[in-house]
Amino acid sequence: MFGLDIPLPDFWIAYFFVFWVLIGGTTAPVMFRHQGHPVWLGVLTGGVVGVISGVVFMVLLTVLKPLADVVDDPFLGILVSILISAVLILIALGWLRRFVPLARANEVVTLAEGGPRAPVTYSTRVDKVDPSWLSVQGIRATVVVMLAVLSLIPVVWMGMTAFKSRADAVASPPKVIFEPTMEGFISLLTKRRQLTDAQIAEYKQREDLAWYDEVMLKRGQAIIGQSDYVKRLRNSLIIASVSTVLSVTLGLLSAYAFSRFRIPGEGDLLFFILSTRMLPPVVVTIPIFLMYRELGLYDTHIGMILLYTAFNLSFSVWLLKGFIDEIPREYEEAALVDGYTRMQAFRKIVLPQAVTGIAATTVFSFIFAWNEYAFALMLTSDKARTAPPSIPSVLGTGGIEWAAIAAGSLGFLIPVVIVTFSLRRYLLRGVTFGAIRQG
Repeated sequence: MFGLDIPLPDFWIAYFFVFWVLIGGTTAPVMFRHQGHPVWLGVLTGGVVGVISGVVFMVLLTVLKPLADVVDDPFLGILVSILISAVLILIALGWLRRFVPLARANEVVTLAEGGPRAPVTYSTRVDKVDPSWLSVQGIRATVVVMLAVLSLIPVVWMGMTAFKSRADAVASPPKVIFEPTMEGFISLLTKRRQLTDAQIAEYKQREDLAWYDEVMLKRGQAIIGQSDYVKRLRNSLIIASVSTVLSVTLGLLSAYAFSRFRIPGEGDLLFFILSTRMLPPVVVTIPIFLMYRELGLYDTHIGMILLYTAFNLSFSVWLLKGFIDEIPREYEEAALVDGYTRMQAFRKIVLPQAVTGIAATTVFSFIFAWNEYAFALMLTSDKARTAPPSIPSVLGTGGIEWAAIAAGSLGFLIPVVIVTFSLRRYLLRGVTFGAIRQG
């Protein structure tokens, strides 16, 4: 790439180039602002410094290529070359920052230890003024952003594939720029049959065709009905929602009992509850299948709801018990002294304090029930079949419908995103055990 012999694919070269551009764009404004210059000048200079840093990084990878060839493991050699290049660039940036001049319009303040600098004219904490600390924070933020981008690339690619035609979805090399189409979604939601040339000509003469009929007609197919995807998605929503409500409700009551009362054999009971999650689902699928077949619970909504509730219950009990343990008992004791019953104290005192833990438990329980694959595949066939086992089985005439699979996965992702974002204000505090502490 760029005429350089770099031992990395083009994607990773572009990725690291953007990384260094962001490094320059976040550290240079700190230095310029610290010296009294306007922010826009720091951002502009940071962009230039970032581009230069990216070019230097690629040059260093080329220079250090013999080092990667010496190491027996090519991956390890490339990793060492990347680390050495990064350290050299960071040292160079730290050395160059001393050459940032002071703004002439600002009054120079002489520090007790020497070294002039411009006065701080923006709002910040006293211990957060040091530009070195601010630069490190900028670098950390850049690393987090780039790792987040890297983790979201499969999701973005899935979203792009959902709007590709069948030819674009299987193109090699993969297409980044393409003409979007709803072909994948139509293939997912409908059943079709292949048409002959004469039938295609006949269909083209019709004036009652909808836009989705015309889209599939370009592939030589006619829509003959609705697929089962919507039904599968509805089953997933019903089973996951009901099982989540049951597991969180029962788990909350059980956790409160374990936290507030002396129960004989409490440790053994908690360990027994936890032991239900020690085996992978595949191991217990066959016994559960035989039991469900005898009880008439195979391929039923109630059977899947009971199963997911049982498996989520251990997680709910243990997680919620930790939250309730951190709520001071004195609040309930004061409520009981004021004449509240135990249930009233639980409802008016404990529940508001434990809302963060309930939200976190709800999200994790819903995600488990929503994404579960093994039980749904083995214990359902048609009536209660959920979306996860159904999406990979989307087949077309003559091959796999990758665009339809991506469209189904994208539609399957949306409810989880909605639930998570709806509870995001509680989720961060919940996963960090943010309940009220004694002290």
